[in-house]
Amino acid sequence: MTAIPQNEPLIEQKTKEKIKKWSFSRLSMFEGCQRQFYYKYILELPYPSAYPMRIGKIFHTAIDLMVKEGYSPHEALYYSIGVNEGLPEGEKTSFLLYMLRKAYERIPNLEYAEISSEVHLEIKTTKGIVHGYIDLIIDDPSQDLIELWDYKTSWHAFSAETHMQLPLYGWLYQQLKYTGSNFKGRLIFPRLDPENDTVVDLTVDKLTEARNWLVRTINQIEAKNPDVLEDWEMCKDRSKCDYCPFVSRCAGTLLNGLPSTGEPTSIKEAEQIGAFILAQETALKNMKNGLKKWVEENDPVKVGAGSWVHQASEPKAKCEDVEALVDYAIRYGLDIKEALSAKSATLDKWLQQDETGELNQLISYSKGRKSLRFVN
Repeated sequence: MTAIPQNEPLIEQKTKEKIKKWSFSRLSMFEGCQRQFYYKYILELPYPSAYPMRIGKIFHTAIDLMVKEGYSPHEALYYSIGVNEGLPEGEKTSFLLYMLRKAYERIPNLEYAEISSEVHLEIKTTKGIVHGYIDLIIDDPSQDLIELWDYKTSWHAFSAETHMQLPLYGWLYQQLKYTGSNFKGRLIFPRLDPENDTVVDLTVDKLTEARNWLVRTINQIEAKNPDVLEDWEMCKDRSKCDYCPFVSRCAGTLLNGLPSTGEPTSIKEAEQIGAFILAQETALKNMKNGLKKWVEENDPVKVGAGSWVHQASEPKAKCEDVEALVDYAIRYGLDIKEALSAKSATLDKWLQQDETGELNQLISYSKGRKSLRFVN
C-alpha cells in the first residue's frame, strides 16, 4: 500500500492511540455518522448490541457451525442463541431457522470447490492494520473461481456494486492470496428469495476503488480533532439514529443555542428545533426500551408518588378459521356479521354461552403484550 502523508502530530498521535485497527464496519460508521464514530472509537463509550446486531450475531454463529461442524439448523440455532445473550424479544426461532435453511441451500455443491467459513484476513499498512471477516469463501480451481460471500439479515436487499464491503474484502484477499481470473463478491439476503441476492465482479478497477475509499476515509478520520466534539458531524438522516446508543447525547447537544420559548426566529433555528425533536423522540424510545428491560429483569422503579412497572395485557380470543365460525353462527342463530368480524369481545361472549364445547375447538388466545407503564 502506498505511503500516506502524515497529518499534524497532535491529531495523528491521539487518533492512533485510540484506533489501531481499521475495518469496514468502523470506516462505514464514520461515513454514516461521524458523531457515533467519535463516541464509540475516540471516547470508547460502551456500545451495547442493538436488535439488528444481536440477530446478525445469532445468525452468523449458527451458519458457521453448520458449514464448519455439520450442525443441523436446530442444533446450530439453539447453541448460537445460548452464547449470544438469548433471542431478542419479538424475533421468532421459526424465522431464523427458515433463514438458516435458505442460506445453507444457496451454497453450491461443487465437486472440486473448497468452502471456508468465517475467514479472518489481516494486513499491515502505513496506517495500521486493516482487517475483516469474510462469511464464506468458495474456491473452485476447476473454474478458476473465487467468490466472497457476506450474509445480510436485513429485510431489504441492496446492490453489491454500490456497497464497498465486498470490494474492500476483495482488496484484502488480493494482498494475501491468488484471486483467480473469475473473482466475485456476493451479498446473500436469507430473509428474502435467492433472486434478491446481488453480485459484484471484483475487477482491478473495483479493487482500486475500494483501496482508494479506504485511504480517503482514514485520511478524513485522522484530519479530525479528537479534542473537539463539534468537529465530528452528526448524520442528517435521522433514521440511522433508531438503534444508536448515543442518541441521547446527541439530543442534548442539539439543545444548545435554541430559543427557550421554542419559537424559531429564523429558518436555521427552525431546522435545529426540528432536528432536536426527532433526536429526542428516538432518545425517549431507546430510554423506554432500556427501562422496560431493567424493570422486567429486576423490580419496579419508584419515581415520586408512582412507579414504573412491567405489565402484560390480557390474552385475547381469536379465530383464524372464519369459515367454520360463520358456519357455527348460522347453526346456532348468531349474527353472521359478528362472525365475519370475529372480534375478541364477541368471541368471549359466545364462549360463555356455548354449552357444546364446539366453539372451544375454533378459538385460541393471543399472548398478552408486555408493556412498561407508570402507575400512581
